[in-house]
Amino acid sequence: MTLLIVFCFFTSLFLLAQHADAASTDLQISNEPSYALSRYFSALKYDGSDLTLEEVRRKREAGEFSSVDPRSTSATNFGLTRSKIWLHQNFTTDAILPERWLLEVAHSSLDSVDVFIAEEGGDYLRQHAGDQLPFAAKALPHRHHLFELNLKPSTGYSLYVRAESSGTLSVPVNLWQPDALWADDQVSYALLSCYFGLLAGLMVYNLFLFLSLRDKLYLFYVAFIGFLALGQAGLAGLTGQFMWPNNALLTHLSPTGGVSLAGIFGVYFAHRFLGSTPRDLKMQWVMPLLGIMFATSFTITLFVSYFVAAVLINITSLLFALSAFLMGGVSLYRGQPGARFFVLAWVSLLLSILVIALHNLGILPSNGFTANALMFGSAAEMLLLSLALADRINSLQRLQDQAQQDALKVNREMVDALRESERQLESRVTARTAELEQTNDELTRNKELLEKQANHDALTGLANRKLLKDRLLGAQLRSQRNQKNFALLVIDLDRFKQVNDRFGHIAGDEVLIQVARRLQSHLREVDTVARIGGDEFVVILESVRSRDAILILQGHLLADVARPILVREQQEVSIGMSIGMAIYPEDTTDIESLFHIADRQMYAAKPSDAVEAD
Repeated sequence: MTLLIVFCFFTSLFLLAQHADAASTDLQISNEPSYALSRYFSALKYDGSDLTLEEVRRKREAGEFSSVDPRSTSATNFGLTRSKIWLHQNFTTDAILPERWLLEVAHSSLDSVDVFIAEEGGDYLRQHAGDQLPFAAKALPHRHHLFELNLKPSTGYSLYVRAESSGTLSVPVNLWQPDALWADDQVSYALLSCYFGLLAGLMVYNLFLFLSLRDKLYLFYVAFIGFLALGQAGLAGLTGQFMWPNNALLTHLSPTGGVSLAGIFGVYFAHRFLGSTPRDLKMQWVMPLLGIMFATSFTITLFVSYFVAAVLINITSLLFALSAFLMGGVSLYRGQPGARFFVLAWVSLLLSILVIALHNLGILPSNGFTANALMFGSAAEMLLLSLALADRINSLQRLQDQAQQDALKVNREMVDALRESERQLESRVTARTAELEQTNDELTRNKELLEKQANHDALTGLANRKLLKDRLLGAQLRSQRNQKNFALLVIDLDRFKQVNDRFGHIAGDEVLIQVARRLQSHLREVDTVARIGGDEFVVILESVRSRDAILILQGHLLADVARPILVREQQEVSIGMSIGMAIYPEDTTDIESLFHIADRQMYAAKPSDAVEAD
């Protein structure tokens, strides 16, 4: 099943890499924050001696440039090749646009990058960059290659980009406004910081495990992660920026050199961790041979050819991934102690190595996933590794416990005492669990009570001001979404003060409770009635059809509330109420103004004797 999932995964990635030929399209530059230029280029790939710009222009006029597919996500990813690449595109600018732009070639390990740009009929301006230059010599300090362009409005431009690399020749080109690039950098640097922080945490954690357990397996894993981080930092352009800003050679060698050293320690780690599986499969020679190949690629990187080393390390990484995946799957099938999570973590990293290798060979497209597959895989590995290490330690602990139990069988009394102790502990745990459940139930009830008290009037149980505010916002959003009106009624009781003065506040409270019940009896579940003051109520009527329907409802409310109310000592009191109405959005679209309109209507409707009495 696992092999089927992996097969489907990589088949889908391979299909994404396929695309049909299409002609390049001229680009119109306006005021957008950024433009992905790669899919607009035409390309010339050649070997041999270098060409001048004039020679390249003549070749383009002769039709020797080939168009890239504008739908392709990897239009300018040419894989591992010794060839040189010239890219060309024409673009025009709108009448209104910023003057200063930044052209980004977002592949740090390119040996040499030259940018030529000219207005139509003008002379070409050349800018040069590449990892053969120290980071400190860059005109614009950035982990990628940046070139400053000053563009004029309503102008046509011709752009040439020349690139060559001893490793993967991928030339993703983007045009940025400076502020947009700065904002994008905040996200990318934050993600890179999280990633390398995870690796640092993983290294420290395994180093402490080595110091505690004295198992060299963990020490080799620390070395593996460290050199893998070095290679990944080189690919991301961070070694030149933060480690060797004045040493172009170390910056240039760090991607392949770091991954080669990581492979050496990774092979030893995998061989040790898989235990007897390679021997049982008659494959005990595979991992040592792969280790020799990684060591050879490191030597070739330093003394022979970066390109040859890059090809060798990609092929070796593929073989390593497939071999470790096969033997790891067998270990999982056999259920070896401590292997299940650890092998899954290891396989996640190996799959990412496989993806990056296929990307570097030009088989998979260049996109956010494939270009950073090693980062994703190693991050996933760290999450799984915490479970794997715990499972490994627990397996060792179980073996120790079993040995202790076998020794305790010699003395039956000690075994009985141990069992009794376990029963007592289980009993205490059960009792404690019951107490915790009871406490949790009480906390849940208290929380529900507090929530109700926070949102409802203590006397009438109606919504209070806080809940009313939430209901109003919700009604407003639903009205805007469904294009339906809702009405706000502001209600004030008439002659309520006389009830309080004559019969007391207890009787007044009973009147308020009865009024609340009578108001609720005329409303739907979707409507809301709230008490916001002593004798002040607010009603929200959602999805109202017409003002006349609301007036009819007002009549029912006035009639029902006017019916006598029994208070203390079975005495009847009669009160009235004044109602003001405002409809959203017919009267206003502002909630505060809606209240003011309804409030004014309420006071206008209040009888003069009720105003004087209240």
